[in-house]
Order: sequence, then C-alpha cells, then structure tokens
Amino acid sequence: MSRRPAFTETQVPAKTVTARAVMASPAFALGLEDARKGIAFDWRNDSWDYERGRHFANLAPVHMPLRIGGQLNPKALALFEAAHARKLII
Repeated sequence: MSRRPAFTETQVPAKTVTARAVMASPAFALGLEDARKGIAFDWRNDSWDYERGRHFANLAPVHMPLRIGGQLNPKALALFEAAHARKLII
C-alpha cells in the first residue's frame, strides 16, 4: 500500500477582490493576450489574475476587447461576473 506524502504547507490567507480589480490588473490582460495569441502558459507568472485572464480568453468572443477608451469594457466585465457566478472562473 502506498502512502501519500504529508503536506506541511498551509493555505495562504484568502482575500476578497472585485471582478473589476481582477480585470484591471496587468497580469489579467497579459493572460488574456497570451491565450488569444496561442502562447503557452507562462509558468514564471504566479499571479492568479494571469490564470483568470487565460480562462476568460476561452469564454469571451475573440473580438471582445478588454478595454474601450482606456476603461474596462462593460460587456466584458458582465461576462466575467456571469462566469464567476457559474464557477467557470474562480
């Protein structure tokens, strides 16, 4: 019978963030851009927002911009919030 190794690490403290804060982060934009360009996951980027951006790229239409006139696209924000509510993006 094999034994699982004991984990000694503890969970990092969680904090509440808004969808707007996540989507406004440079890491989110980079993850979205990388995924849309077909660039492999950047393992050096340990930001949750980078991963969320990559997930969002698989849900959002390719023609949907993240920003319009320097502001977050309201339709993109609504889509992200709907995806989060359905646990498609955490």
